[in-house]
Amino acid sequence: MDNMRFKCPSCGRVYDAGRVLSLCEYCYSPLIYFFEYSKIRESLSFLDVNSFWRYASLLPEVKQEFRISLGEGRTPLFKASRFASILGLNNLFLKDESRNPTNSFRDRAASLLVSHALSLNFREVVCASNGNLGAALAAYCARANIKGTIVVPRRVDIGKLAQMKMYGANIIYNGETVDEAIRFVIEKFVGENFYPATSGLNPLIIEAQKTIAYEIVEQIGVPDYVVVPVGDGGSIYSLWKGFKEFYELGLSFKLPKMIGVQSSTCSPIVQAFERNSRIKRFEDGSTIALAILVLEPLNGELALSAIKESAGLALSVSDKEITEAQRILALEEGVYAETASCAAIAAVKKLSESGFLSKDDNITCIITGSGLKDQYLIAALSGFSKNINLTDKVGLKLRILRLISLGETYGYSLWNSLSKSVSLQAVYQHLSELEERGLIISSERDNRKYYSITARGIRVLNALEELAFLL
Repeated sequence: MDNMRFKCPSCGRVYDAGRVLSLCEYCYSPLIYFFEYSKIRESLSFLDVNSFWRYASLLPEVKQEFRISLGEGRTPLFKASRFASILGLNNLFLKDESRNPTNSFRDRAASLLVSHALSLNFREVVCASNGNLGAALAAYCARANIKGTIVVPRRVDIGKLAQMKMYGANIIYNGETVDEAIRFVIEKFVGENFYPATSGLNPLIIEAQKTIAYEIVEQIGVPDYVVVPVGDGGSIYSLWKGFKEFYELGLSFKLPKMIGVQSSTCSPIVQAFERNSRIKRFEDGSTIALAILVLEPLNGELALSAIKESAGLALSVSDKEITEAQRILALEEGVYAETASCAAIAAVKKLSESGFLSKDDNITCIITGSGLKDQYLIAALSGFSKNINLTDKVGLKLRILRLISLGETYGYSLWNSLSKSVSLQAVYQHLSELEERGLIISSERDNRKYYSITARGIRVLNALEELAFLL
């Protein structure tokens, strides 16, 4: 669209959208695109294609010859009837973005980013990512035959890292979390040779992801509530922007309330919402939902604006609630969603049980990606473990930590989950050693000792998972 401009939501400065800009040159805030609705309302039309490119007229202009597509977008939205009945709800819907080519919502962004890079004659795309965006960009760069460089932190989803490797990405390891990887990209990859594709550093990502909202409106109309897992904050703002644009263009007649969900062990946006303050860096966060493990969200203020402007809500859920929601969703609806997505599912359960949601509310949850990328969860839940090149003693501790990370449990249950492949005495010996080292803690009730993982235990588990992958 040729009448688009960049705008800084913080200081209000406007820039020509023909440039490649990551941040406002004055206040260094993330930029957003905007356009004048009156100039396109009369001539607006959508393409008859099975892709998010259907909405090309509402996206930054990329000529057809440069568009790289793998069939992303136009994902299914269906009623979660069985899960809804458990919660006493009548209208719970799932927008399943795991059906995209690399199994996540980030394929929309990757398609637009790589296409835009090609149109500007870039030959290398650079991104900091701990998961879905890196995997998606790697695939689309392979399709476009350009170099994809992904900077990944130590805390990375192993299944998504495997995707990046298979697609031939140039992988650089840096930092503990994605926040540190982003800083590395900002410092090292500057200049005209690198196309920026990191979330929070390229406003095209928001433009691509807003098409999820367009599709929801076309599929079921406007929900009362839209529930979104939140990491860096860009996703929930993207959807809100999409709903608002359709409303301003006269394509819908109301707006939803946006509900943002984070893990209770990494919740900078939720804390800012509850305190009615600006977002502060979350110190030493850790969660099994790595896709939303962002300590200093670049798009955090945009996320807050979406939640507040829509009269919505921000809340956190525990890792235990996330894994329980993941299990129930798979059993009741046949949808195996990634842990980040299940934060949204856990939030619906929590809000329903508290009475915040009423039975006739129309609610849509965004399933951002597939649980098939969370390989260690599959092994832990099924009682199997992949053969890794570690000693049996360390391997068993890893399996026990995996199981405990899914939620509080007790020794006999662990023994059963391990298919009784070791003695019950050995299980209790390992539990004792893990507790001595501060990786798990125990509590007693009903004459039974229950174990749960500590923040240190999660860090050790992540390190062991990475070692297991590399060996």
